[in-house]
Amino acid sequence: MLIDIGANLTHESFQEDLDQVLDRAQLAQVQYLLITGASLSSSSDALQLASSRDYLFSTAGIHPHHATECSSQALQEIKSLATNPKVRAIGETGLDYFRDFSPRDIQRNTFKAQLQLASE
Repeated sequence: MLIDIGANLTHESFQEDLDQVLDRAQLAQVQYLLITGASLSSSSDALQLASSRDYLFSTAGIHPHHATECSSQALQEIKSLATNPKVRAIGETGLDYFRDFSPRDIQRNTFKAQLQLASE
């Protein structure tokens, strides 16, 4: 059984040929795809896409690159998205000290907050 657990299909580069990408995945016998949410908006988009097909699922989270977008309201919205049965994980989350698009202290706080959400 093949499962793609990191399908970034909400990225703009897939807008024009998303159906073909999904068809090719099925032809390659990928049985499930987990579409990653990397921001509040892409988490919502990932859930919307996951809801369109039985074999698609999604995550809801804020990637460290977008950690400066994290607020109590954003976390509540992520929590709300995560109540949908199509959402299988909190993420993308973590620390990215390679590119440092967000300050490290904000990344740590955002990561801790999402770990707390995941534990609920």
